[in-house]
Amino acid sequence: MLLGRSVWLCNAGAWKREPFDGRGDLANPAVARLAELLSGECRERTVVVFEPEGLAHQTVDCPRVCRSVFATLARVRSEHPVVASENLGWGIEHPEPVHGGGFSTLMHSELTPGLAHLHDACMRAGSQLPAAWSVFTAATASPRTRSTAPRARFVLFLLPGFVAVAICAKGKRSFRAWTGAMEDRDWKALCALIGDAEARSVPSIAEAELRRGSIAVITEGEPERCCPVWPEIRATGRVEAVAGMDMLASNAARIGARHPGNLVEGFPRPRQLDQCLVGAAIGCLAAATALGAGVPGQLRQLKAVEATGSARVAALTAHLSDLRRNQGEMEALRNEASQGPGPMQVGRHGALLGLAEAVPDALTITSFSIDRDDHFEIEAIVVGSDFDPDGTKKALAHAGFRPEGASGWLFNSGSGRLSVSGRYAAPRP
Repeated sequence: MLLGRSVWLCNAGAWKREPFDGRGDLANPAVARLAELLSGECRERTVVVFEPEGLAHQTVDCPRVCRSVFATLARVRSEHPVVASENLGWGIEHPEPVHGGGFSTLMHSELTPGLAHLHDACMRAGSQLPAAWSVFTAATASPRTRSTAPRARFVLFLLPGFVAVAICAKGKRSFRAWTGAMEDRDWKALCALIGDAEARSVPSIAEAELRRGSIAVITEGEPERCCPVWPEIRATGRVEAVAGMDMLASNAARIGARHPGNLVEGFPRPRQLDQCLVGAAIGCLAAATALGAGVPGQLRQLKAVEATGSARVAALTAHLSDLRRNQGEMEALRNEASQGPGPMQVGRHGALLGLAEAVPDALTITSFSIDRDDHFEIEAIVVGSDFDPDGTKKALAHAGFRPEGASGWLFNSGSGRLSVSGRYAAPRP
C-alpha cells in the first residue's frame, strides 16, 4: 500500500511503515520505493492500494454508462484529458442517481505519473499489476466496511502520516486526505466533514441526514495516538466499527479487476506475440472452412431476402400513393375551413402555451407535471450563460406559474438546476 508519503508492508502478520519526505528528481520517492519492491516481487499477480499525495478525487455528472463509454464522452474528454492519457492512471465509481434525475460518479485520477512506474516495474519482473485501487474504492467496494444503517456512511482513516475521510453516502460521495503533520484547523476540517455539531451549522435537511451517518474507522494501533480529537468522535456514539489495515488489504484483494475504479485499466497490456499469431492462424483457418461450407446456404438465404425486400418496397410504394391522396384531400378541407379567430385559449393547453412563452432560451425544462387541482412542479437546467433568475421568476408568475413559499423556488447556481412548485392560476386577460 502507498498512503500519502508512506509505503506500508505486511511482514509476519504486522504492518510496517516506511515514511518518505520530499520528492525525487524523477518521481515521488514513495512511488520509487514501491516500484523497487514490485521489481523484486516473485508472485505473478500483485494488487496495490495506491493513494499518493495529490491523487485527485472529483465528482463528475455523467450518464449511467460503463468505464469504456465514459472515456469516449466528448465533454469528459474535454474537461478531463486524463482519460485519454497512457501515462496517468484513472478510475471511476459506479454512477449513482442524484437529485434532478441525472447520475454522477466519483473520478479518481493521477496528477503526475506514478502508476506507470509500478506497471513497468512489474513487467520487468515478469509479473502483472492487474489492479490498483484508490483508498476510497478499497474502503467502500466491500460490504464489510459499510454500515448496515440506512443513513449516510463515513470511513475514517487514522494512520501515522495519513488521515482521510471517505463519504460514501448515496448520491453524495467524496474523499479528502491529509498527509504529514496536521494542524488544529485540519482537525476542525476533519470534524466538519464527519458532522461534528460544534464544527459547523446545518445548512440543509440533507446535510443533517449526512451528519447523523455512522462511522467506520480503519487504523493501526490506538487511534488516539494519531488523532487528538478521537475522544470527541467516539463520544458521538456513531463509531460503528474499528478495523485494522488487514481489513483494507482484504477488501482490495476481493475487488474484481473489471471494477471501473481500477486505476491501471487504461494502461497498455503486454501481448505474447507467438501465442497471438498461433491463435490468429487457427481462427483464420476455422473461419475459411466455415465460410466455404456455408456459401450455398447463404446464397439461397440472400435470394429469399431479396424477394422479401422487393415485395416490401412494392407495398410501401402503394401505401405512399394512398398517403399522397389523403394529403390532397386534407389540403382541400383546410382551404374550406373558416379563417376567423378561434376561442380564447383556456385550460391545460393555454397553460402550456403560457409556460412556453415564459421559459427563456437559456433554460431547458427536464420535467413538468400539473395535477387536477392545478398543483404544478417544474424541473429545469440552465444551458446558456445569459440566464436571469429574477426575470424568469416574474415571467413564470405572469404566466400563472407562481411559486409557493420559500421552497417553491429553488435555484442552484453551482449545478445550474432550477426547481419550481406551486399552484397554477390562469392569468387574467
